[in-house]
Amino acid sequence: MEPFSSHWRMAKGELSQALKESLVVIDSSVLLDLYRVTPIARKEMIESLLTVKENIWVPYQVALEFHRNRVEAARDQLAFYDETCKSLETAQNQALQRLNEFANRSALDGNEKKRLKEPLEDAFRAAIDRVKSHQGVFDLTISRVLNDDPVLRALAELLDGRVGQPLPEDDYVKAQAEAAHRRDNRIPPGYKDRAKRTNPDGDYLWWEQTLIKAADVRKPVLIISNDEKEDWVNKRLDFSLGPREELVEEIRRRADVALRIVNFATFLESVKVGTAVSVSRETLSQANIARRQSEKRSRRIIVSRAVVESFEEFAVRALEGRGQELSESMARQAKAADDPDMKELLDTEVARHQDAIEMYQRWLQQLREAVSRASRLKDDLVIHLEDDALRRTLLKRVYEAREGGADNP
Repeated sequence: MEPFSSHWRMAKGELSQALKESLVVIDSSVLLDLYRVTPIARKEMIESLLTVKENIWVPYQVALEFHRNRVEAARDQLAFYDETCKSLETAQNQALQRLNEFANRSALDGNEKKRLKEPLEDAFRAAIDRVKSHQGVFDLTISRVLNDDPVLRALAELLDGRVGQPLPEDDYVKAQAEAAHRRDNRIPPGYKDRAKRTNPDGDYLWWEQTLIKAADVRKPVLIISNDEKEDWVNKRLDFSLGPREELVEEIRRRADVALRIVNFATFLESVKVGTAVSVSRETLSQANIARRQSEKRSRRIIVSRAVVESFEEFAVRALEGRGQELSESMARQAKAADDPDMKELLDTEVARHQDAIEMYQRWLQQLREAVSRASRLKDDLVIHLEDDALRRTLLKRVYEAREGGADNP
Protein backbone atom coordinates (compact mmCIF):
# COMPACT_ATOMS: atom_id res chain seq x y z
CA MET A 1 0.00 0.00 0.00
CA GLU A 2 2.94 2.37 0.58
CA PRO A 3 3.21 3.57 -3.05
CA PHE A 4 -0.42 4.71 -2.75
CA SER A 5 -0.04 6.49 0.60
CA SER A 6 -1.50 9.68 -0.89
CA HIS A 7 -4.91 8.03 -0.89
CA TRP A 8 -5.37 6.78 2.67
CA ARG A 9 -5.02 7.96 6.25
CA MET A 10 -2.84 6.24 8.81
CA ALA A 11 -4.60 4.31 11.55
CA LYS A 12 -3.77 5.35 15.12
CA GLY A 13 -1.65 2.24 15.70
CA GLU A 14 0.29 2.85 12.49
CA LEU A 15 0.89 6.46 13.46
CA SER A 16 2.21 5.50 16.91
CA GLN A 17 4.71 3.16 15.27
CA ALA A 18 5.65 5.70 12.62
CA LEU A 19 6.43 8.29 15.31
CA LYS A 20 9.01 5.88 16.75
CA GLU A 21 10.63 5.04 13.41
CA SER A 22 10.47 8.29 11.44
CA LEU A 23 12.20 11.60 11.18
CA VAL A 24 9.45 13.77 12.70
CA VAL A 25 9.44 17.14 10.93
CA ILE A 26 7.51 19.97 12.60
CA ASP A 27 6.09 22.78 10.47
CA SER A 28 5.92 26.41 11.62
CA SER A 29 2.10 26.25 11.56
CA VAL A 30 2.28 23.89 14.55
CA LEU A 31 4.89 25.89 16.46
CA LEU A 32 3.03 29.16 15.97
CA ASP A 33 -0.28 27.66 17.09
CA LEU A 34 1.26 27.28 20.56
CA TYR A 35 0.66 31.04 20.87
CA ARG A 36 -3.03 30.64 20.03
CA VAL A 37 -4.16 28.30 22.81
CA THR A 38 -4.71 28.48 26.55
CA PRO A 39 -1.80 27.92 28.95
CA ILE A 40 -3.08 24.44 29.96
CA ALA A 41 -3.46 23.33 26.34
CA ARG A 42 -0.01 24.71 25.49
CA LYS A 43 1.55 22.74 28.36
CA GLU A 44 -0.05 19.47 27.19
CA MET A 45 0.96 20.12 23.58
CA ILE A 46 4.60 20.71 24.49
CA GLU A 47 4.62 17.61 26.74
CA SER A 48 3.25 15.64 23.79
CA LEU A 49 6.05 16.87 21.54
CA LEU A 50 8.57 15.85 24.19
CA THR A 51 7.47 12.21 23.78
CA VAL A 52 9.03 12.19 20.28
CA LYS A 53 11.90 14.56 21.06
CA GLU A 54 14.58 12.08 19.96
CA ASN A 55 13.11 11.92 16.44
CA ILE A 56 12.13 15.58 16.00
CA TRP A 57 13.88 17.72 13.42
CA VAL A 58 13.00 21.23 12.23
CA PRO A 59 14.19 22.64 8.89
CA TYR A 60 16.07 25.93 9.10
CA GLN A 61 13.37 27.68 7.06
CA VAL A 62 10.68 26.55 9.53
CA ALA A 63 12.69 27.91 12.48
CA LEU A 64 13.24 31.16 10.60
CA GLU A 65 9.52 31.58 9.84
CA PHE A 66 8.68 30.79 13.47
CA HIS A 67 10.97 33.55 14.74
CA ARG A 68 9.70 36.01 12.16
CA ASN A 69 6.03 35.39 13.01
CA ARG A 70 5.82 34.49 16.70
CA VAL A 71 4.93 38.01 17.88
CA GLU A 72 2.21 38.26 15.22
CA ALA A 73 0.86 34.86 16.28
CA ALA A 74 0.38 36.10 19.84
CA ARG A 75 -1.22 39.25 18.49
CA ASP A 76 -3.59 37.08 16.41
CA GLN A 77 -4.93 35.47 19.56
CA LEU A 78 -5.33 38.79 21.34
CA ALA A 79 -7.09 40.19 18.27
CA PHE A 80 -9.35 37.11 18.16
CA TYR A 81 -10.99 38.10 21.45
CA ASP A 82 -11.48 41.65 20.21
CA GLU A 83 -12.86 40.38 16.88
CA THR A 84 -15.32 38.14 18.72
CA CYS A 85 -16.60 41.04 20.82
CA LYS A 86 -16.82 43.20 17.70
CA SER A 87 -18.82 40.50 15.88
CA LEU A 88 -21.20 40.15 18.82
CA GLU A 89 -21.70 43.90 18.97
CA THR A 90 -22.39 44.01 15.23
CA ALA A 91 -24.91 41.16 15.54
CA GLN A 92 -26.54 42.95 18.46
CA ASN A 93 -26.88 46.19 16.51
CA GLN A 94 -28.38 44.35 13.52
CA ALA A 95 -30.85 42.48 15.72
CA LEU A 96 -31.86 45.66 17.57
CA GLN A 97 -32.33 47.44 14.27
CA ARG A 98 -34.72 44.71 13.13
CA LEU A 99 -36.62 44.90 16.41
CA ASN A 100 -36.89 48.67 16.06
CA GLU A 101 -38.35 48.23 12.59
CA PHE A 102 -40.78 45.66 13.94
CA ALA A 103 -41.79 47.91 16.84
CA ASN A 104 -42.33 50.90 14.57
CA ARG A 105 -44.36 48.96 11.98
CA SER A 106 -46.41 47.35 14.77
CA ALA A 107 -46.98 50.73 16.46
CA LEU A 108 -45.66 49.47 19.82
CA ASP A 109 -45.51 51.98 22.65
CA GLY A 110 -42.25 52.82 24.44
CA ASN A 111 -42.72 50.37 27.32
CA GLU A 112 -43.54 47.43 25.04
CA LYS A 113 -40.59 48.30 22.82
CA LYS A 114 -38.33 48.32 25.86
CA ARG A 115 -39.64 44.93 27.06
CA LEU A 116 -38.99 43.55 23.58
CA LYS A 117 -35.37 44.72 23.43
CA GLU A 118 -34.19 44.24 27.01
CA PRO A 119 -33.76 40.40 26.96
CA LEU A 120 -31.72 40.65 23.78
CA GLU A 121 -29.50 43.41 25.15
CA ASP A 122 -28.98 41.47 28.40
CA ALA A 123 -28.05 38.30 26.51
CA PHE A 124 -25.50 40.03 24.30
CA ARG A 125 -24.04 41.93 27.25
CA ALA A 126 -23.61 38.68 29.18
CA ALA A 127 -21.99 36.95 26.20
CA ILE A 128 -19.54 39.81 25.60
CA ASP A 129 -18.63 39.90 29.31
CA ARG A 130 -17.96 36.13 29.24
CA VAL A 131 -15.69 36.49 26.21
CA LYS A 132 -13.74 39.22 28.00
CA SER A 133 -13.41 37.03 31.09
CA HIS A 134 -11.89 34.24 28.96
CA GLN A 135 -9.52 36.75 27.46
CA GLY A 136 -8.19 37.27 30.98
CA VAL A 137 -7.16 33.58 31.11
CA PHE A 138 -4.85 33.99 28.11
CA ASP A 139 -1.40 34.56 29.60
CA LEU A 140 0.51 36.06 26.67
CA THR A 141 0.77 39.76 26.07
CA ILE A 142 2.89 41.40 23.40
CA SER A 143 5.17 42.70 26.14
CA ARG A 144 5.66 39.22 27.60
CA VAL A 145 6.34 37.67 24.20
CA LEU A 146 8.95 40.34 23.52
CA ASN A 147 10.66 40.16 26.90
CA ASP A 148 9.99 36.79 28.58
CA ASP A 149 8.42 34.42 26.05
CA PRO A 150 7.45 31.08 27.71
CA VAL A 151 6.80 29.43 24.33
CA LEU A 152 10.25 30.38 23.08
CA ARG A 153 11.87 29.02 26.25
CA ALA A 154 10.04 25.70 25.98
CA LEU A 155 10.87 25.28 22.29
CA ALA A 156 14.51 26.22 22.87
CA GLU A 157 14.76 23.22 25.19
CA LEU A 158 12.72 20.90 22.95
CA LEU A 159 14.56 21.74 19.73
CA ASP A 160 18.08 22.29 21.00
CA GLY A 161 20.40 20.67 18.45
CA ARG A 162 17.45 19.63 16.29
CA VAL A 163 17.28 22.53 13.82
CA GLY A 164 18.77 22.19 10.36
CA GLN A 165 21.29 24.43 8.64
CA PRO A 166 20.44 26.99 5.95
CA LEU A 167 21.15 26.13 2.34
CA PRO A 168 24.55 27.28 1.02
CA GLU A 169 24.28 30.47 -1.03
CA ASP A 170 24.49 28.80 -4.46
CA ASP A 171 21.96 26.14 -3.47
CA TYR A 172 19.68 28.82 -2.03
CA VAL A 173 19.63 30.74 -5.31
CA LYS A 174 18.87 27.52 -7.22
CA ALA A 175 16.08 26.67 -4.76
CA GLN A 176 14.51 30.10 -5.24
CA ALA A 177 14.50 29.57 -9.01
CA GLU A 178 12.94 26.13 -8.58
CA ALA A 179 10.31 27.55 -6.23
CA ALA A 180 9.35 30.15 -8.87
CA HIS A 181 9.20 27.41 -11.53
CA ARG A 182 6.91 25.32 -9.34
CA ARG A 183 4.60 28.25 -8.61
CA ASP A 184 4.29 29.03 -12.31
CA ASN A 185 3.59 25.40 -13.23
CA ARG A 186 1.46 24.38 -10.19
CA ILE A 187 4.01 21.81 -9.01
CA PRO A 188 3.79 21.06 -5.26
CA PRO A 189 4.69 22.25 -2.77
CA GLY A 190 4.31 26.02 -2.59
CA TYR A 191 2.27 26.97 -5.63
CA LYS A 192 -0.70 27.96 -3.45
CA ASP A 193 1.52 30.75 -2.07
CA ARG A 194 2.05 32.35 -5.48
CA ALA A 195 -0.07 35.36 -4.46
CA LYS A 196 2.07 36.04 -1.38
CA ARG A 197 3.97 39.30 -1.40
CA THR A 198 6.44 38.10 1.22
CA ASN A 199 8.13 34.71 1.54
CA PRO A 200 6.45 32.96 -1.44
CA ASP A 201 9.40 30.54 -1.55
CA GLY A 202 9.11 29.43 2.09
CA ASP A 203 7.26 26.14 1.62
CA TYR A 204 9.56 24.89 -1.13
CA LEU A 205 12.69 25.95 0.78
CA TRP A 206 11.84 23.87 3.84
CA TRP A 207 10.73 20.98 1.66
CA GLU A 208 14.12 21.02 -0.10
CA GLN A 209 15.89 21.12 3.28
CA THR A 210 13.78 18.14 4.39
CA LEU A 211 14.70 16.17 1.27
CA ILE A 212 18.39 16.75 1.95
CA LYS A 213 18.02 15.67 5.59
CA ALA A 214 15.99 12.57 4.62
CA ALA A 215 18.66 11.50 2.14
CA ASP A 216 21.24 11.86 4.91
CA VAL A 217 19.45 9.92 7.68
CA ARG A 218 17.59 7.42 5.42
CA LYS A 219 14.55 7.29 7.68
CA PRO A 220 10.86 7.63 6.76
CA VAL A 221 9.65 11.21 7.06
CA LEU A 222 6.54 12.10 9.07
CA ILE A 223 5.54 15.76 8.75
CA ILE A 224 3.31 17.29 11.41
CA SER A 225 1.65 20.32 9.88
CA ASN A 226 -1.59 22.27 10.03
CA ASP A 227 -1.05 23.51 6.48
CA GLU A 228 -3.60 21.41 4.61
CA LYS A 229 -3.62 23.31 1.34
CA GLU A 230 -3.90 21.29 -1.86
CA ASP A 231 -0.22 21.80 -2.72
CA TRP A 232 0.69 19.63 0.30
CA VAL A 233 -2.07 17.11 0.83
CA ASN A 234 -4.33 15.02 -1.36
CA LYS A 235 -7.99 15.85 -0.76
CA ARG A 236 -11.21 14.05 -1.60
CA LEU A 237 -14.60 15.67 -0.90
CA ASP A 238 -12.57 18.35 0.95
CA PHE A 239 -11.17 15.73 3.38
CA SER A 240 -7.39 15.51 3.73
CA LEU A 241 -5.96 12.03 3.09
CA GLY A 242 -2.22 11.73 2.57
CA PRO A 243 0.58 13.80 1.02
CA ARG A 244 0.42 14.74 -2.64
CA GLU A 245 1.53 11.96 -4.99
CA GLU A 246 4.23 14.21 -6.43
CA LEU A 247 5.77 14.66 -2.96
CA VAL A 248 5.70 10.92 -2.24
CA GLU A 249 7.45 10.28 -5.55
CA GLU A 250 10.01 13.06 -5.08
CA ILE A 251 11.12 11.97 -1.63
CA ARG A 252 11.28 8.37 -2.83
CA ARG A 253 13.46 9.44 -5.76
CA ARG A 254 15.72 11.76 -3.75
CA ALA A 255 16.02 9.85 -0.47
CA ASP A 256 14.43 6.42 -1.05
CA VAL A 257 12.16 6.81 1.99
CA ALA A 258 8.41 6.98 2.65
CA LEU A 259 6.47 10.14 3.44
CA ARG A 260 3.43 10.78 5.62
CA ILE A 261 1.74 14.04 6.67
CA VAL A 262 -0.61 14.42 9.67
CA ASN A 263 -2.06 17.47 11.37
CA PHE A 264 -1.25 18.39 14.96
CA ALA A 265 -4.60 17.26 16.37
CA THR A 266 -4.10 13.79 14.87
CA PHE A 267 -0.62 13.64 16.41
CA LEU A 268 -2.04 14.61 19.83
CA GLU A 269 -4.68 11.89 19.62
CA SER A 270 -1.96 9.33 18.91
CA VAL A 271 0.08 10.51 21.89
CA LYS A 272 -3.01 10.34 24.10
CA VAL A 273 -3.59 6.70 23.15
CA GLY A 274 0.01 5.49 23.00
CA THR A 275 1.73 7.19 25.96
CA ALA A 276 1.18 8.19 29.57
CA VAL A 277 1.00 11.88 28.66
CA SER A 278 -2.34 13.51 29.43
CA VAL A 279 -4.08 15.20 26.51
CA SER A 280 -7.47 16.54 27.52
CA ARG A 281 -10.53 16.79 25.33
CA GLU A 282 -10.27 20.58 25.61
CA THR A 283 -6.70 20.52 24.27
CA LEU A 284 -7.72 18.37 21.31
CA SER A 285 -10.58 20.77 20.66
CA GLN A 286 -8.25 23.77 20.70
CA ALA A 287 -5.82 22.00 18.36
CA ASN A 288 -8.63 21.34 15.89
CA ILE A 289 -9.87 24.91 16.14
CA ALA A 290 -6.35 26.24 15.56
CA ARG A 291 -6.04 23.99 12.50
CA ARG A 292 -9.28 25.30 11.03
CA GLN A 293 -8.30 28.88 11.83
CA SER A 294 -5.08 28.38 9.84
CA GLU A 295 -7.02 28.52 6.57
CA LYS A 296 -9.03 31.50 7.76
CA ARG A 297 -5.82 33.37 8.59
CA SER A 298 -4.67 32.83 5.02
CA ARG A 299 -7.82 34.71 3.97
CA ARG A 300 -7.06 37.70 6.16
CA ILE A 301 -6.04 41.06 4.73
CA ILE A 302 -4.76 44.09 6.61
CA VAL A 303 -5.94 47.14 4.69
CA SER A 304 -6.41 50.86 5.23
CA ARG A 305 -9.79 52.52 5.07
CA ALA A 306 -8.48 54.64 2.19
CA VAL A 307 -7.80 51.51 0.11
CA VAL A 308 -11.25 50.10 0.92
CA GLU A 309 -12.93 53.36 -0.09
CA SER A 310 -10.84 53.53 -3.27
CA PHE A 311 -11.77 49.96 -4.16
CA GLU A 312 -15.46 50.64 -3.55
CA GLU A 313 -15.29 53.69 -5.83
CA PHE A 314 -13.62 51.58 -8.51
CA ALA A 315 -16.28 48.86 -8.22
CA VAL A 316 -19.11 51.40 -8.42
CA ARG A 317 -17.56 52.98 -11.53
CA ALA A 318 -17.12 49.52 -13.05
CA LEU A 319 -20.79 48.74 -12.34
CA GLU A 320 -21.90 51.94 -14.00
CA GLY A 321 -19.72 51.29 -17.03
CA ARG A 322 -20.83 47.68 -17.37
CA GLY A 323 -24.45 48.72 -16.95
CA GLN A 324 -24.12 51.19 -19.84
CA GLU A 325 -22.39 48.57 -22.00
CA LEU A 326 -25.12 46.05 -21.15
CA SER A 327 -27.85 48.46 -22.23
CA GLU A 328 -26.09 49.12 -25.53
CA SER A 329 -25.52 45.40 -26.17
CA MET A 330 -29.16 44.59 -25.40
CA ALA A 331 -30.30 47.33 -27.82
CA ARG A 332 -28.13 45.85 -30.58
CA GLN A 333 -29.34 42.39 -29.61
CA ALA A 334 -32.96 43.43 -30.19
CA LYS A 335 -32.12 44.83 -33.64
CA ALA A 336 -30.29 41.64 -34.62
CA ALA A 337 -33.25 39.33 -34.03
CA ASP A 338 -33.29 38.30 -37.70
CA ASP A 339 -29.53 37.64 -37.92
CA PRO A 340 -28.79 34.36 -36.06
CA ASP A 341 -25.00 34.68 -36.21
CA MET A 342 -24.96 38.27 -34.95
CA LYS A 343 -27.56 37.45 -32.30
CA GLU A 344 -25.40 34.59 -30.99
CA LEU A 345 -22.41 36.93 -30.65
CA LEU A 346 -24.52 39.54 -28.89
CA ASP A 347 -26.05 36.91 -26.59
CA THR A 348 -22.53 36.04 -25.44
CA GLU A 349 -21.66 39.71 -25.01
CA VAL A 350 -24.79 40.38 -22.94
CA ALA A 351 -24.08 37.34 -20.73
CA ARG A 352 -20.51 38.54 -20.18
CA HIS A 353 -21.68 41.97 -19.05
CA GLN A 354 -24.32 40.41 -16.77
CA ASP A 355 -21.71 38.12 -15.17
CA ALA A 356 -19.39 41.08 -14.57
CA ILE A 357 -22.19 43.12 -13.00
CA GLU A 358 -23.11 40.25 -10.69
CA MET A 359 -19.44 39.83 -9.72
CA TYR A 360 -18.96 43.50 -8.82
CA GLN A 361 -22.23 43.55 -6.89
CA ARG A 362 -21.14 40.43 -4.99
CA TRP A 363 -17.72 41.91 -4.29
CA LEU A 364 -19.18 45.13 -2.94
CA GLN A 365 -21.56 43.24 -0.65
CA GLN A 366 -18.84 40.86 0.63
CA LEU A 367 -16.36 43.68 1.19
CA ARG A 368 -18.86 45.81 3.09
CA GLU A 369 -19.88 42.86 5.27
CA ALA A 370 -16.20 42.07 5.94
CA VAL A 371 -15.51 45.68 6.89
CA SER A 372 -18.49 45.71 9.27
CA ARG A 373 -16.98 42.69 11.09
CA ALA A 374 -13.37 43.90 10.91
CA SER A 375 -11.11 44.42 13.89
CA ARG A 376 -8.60 47.25 14.01
CA LEU A 377 -4.82 47.14 13.90
CA LYS A 378 -3.66 50.66 14.68
CA ASP A 379 -5.20 52.69 11.84
CA ASP A 380 -5.83 49.69 9.56
CA LEU A 381 -8.62 47.13 9.29
CA VAL A 382 -8.15 43.36 9.59
CA ILE A 383 -10.72 41.81 7.26
CA HIS A 384 -11.48 38.23 6.21
CA LEU A 385 -12.55 37.47 2.64
CA GLU A 386 -13.68 34.04 1.44
CA ASP A 387 -13.78 34.96 -2.26
CA ASP A 388 -10.33 34.18 -3.69
CA ALA A 389 -10.71 36.49 -6.69
CA LEU A 390 -11.84 39.40 -4.52
CA ARG A 391 -9.02 38.80 -2.06
CA ARG A 392 -6.37 38.71 -4.82
CA THR A 393 -7.78 41.86 -6.45
CA LEU A 394 -7.89 43.76 -3.16
CA LEU A 395 -4.37 42.59 -2.27
CA LYS A 396 -3.15 43.95 -5.58
CA ARG A 397 -4.81 47.23 -4.68
CA VAL A 398 -3.01 47.22 -1.31
CA TYR A 399 0.38 46.67 -2.96
CA GLU A 400 -0.25 49.35 -5.55
CA ALA A 401 -1.23 51.80 -2.80
CA ARG A 402 2.02 51.07 -0.95
CA GLU A 403 4.02 51.66 -4.10
CA GLY A 404 2.00 54.67 -5.29
CA GLY A 405 0.40 52.56 -8.01
CA ALA A 406 -2.41 52.78 -10.48
CA ASP A 407 -6.03 53.85 -10.07
CA ASN A 408 -7.50 50.50 -11.07
CA PRO A 409 -6.85 47.17 -9.35
